Amino acid sequence: MRVWIKFGKEEELKFLSHLDLVRAWQRALRRAALPVAYSEGFNPHMRLSFASALPVGVTSGAEYADITFLSRVDEEGLAVLRRQMPRGLEIQAFREVPAPVPSLMALAGAAAWSVPLSSKAVADSIQRLLSSAALTVEREGKKGKKTVDLRPLIIRLDLVSGHGGTYLHMLLAAGESGTARPQEILGLLGLPPVDLRRTEFFLKTGDTLQAPLDVVFTESGVQADAKKNYYKL
Repeated sequence: MRVWIKFGKEEELKFLSHLDLVRAWQRALRRAALPVAYSEGFNPHMRLSFASALPVGVTSGAEYADITFLSRVDEEGLAVLRRQMPRGLEIQAFREVPAPVPSLMALAGAAAWSVPLSSKAVADSIQRLLSSAALTVEREGKKGKKTVDLRPLIIRLDLVSGHGGTYLHMLLAAGESGTARPQEILGLLGLPPVDLRRTEFFLKTGDTLQAPLDVVFTESGVQADAKKNYYKL
């Protein structure tokens, strides 16, 4: 049995590294005594993976784990797992996934981000950004520095009022075709990445983006469910 689990990474654990996040999940799975499948080979490890690593210092209400079990695990078993999770890692929902479906990382299309603002004064800067033909930044990689054009990786930037304040909502590409880092967008706007939060993660199905728990499974992958929320590219 294979499942996708949606969970949150909240304020208490926002400085937890991705490696430590993996270890926290491994400990919780062992303590819950669930029949997790292991890889074969000289150094077997849990068949546990994640959609996308979250930057350290950032919270999220939409992280996704992909876990394979040796036998069926029901809601009661996952309730046991929920009780074993450390405070700050909150399991929200899950769904069973057919074995042939590609990994979350392989299907990744975009991520939604939100950051609170002190005012709407950044509106003009957002429009300048969106009207730019190119937005180049330098990234440091294993092979040295490289230049990346962020403009084609920005899907939407919106100012939204609500919850007693103003927020910048960003829908940014995240996948094999390229990933825009929210901190880079904020840097171009002259904004600090304070209280940055990932609000959703989307799979790409053709020219459509949809959350992992909403897509429809096919024999070879996924497609969008027109009856549920989705974003048309």
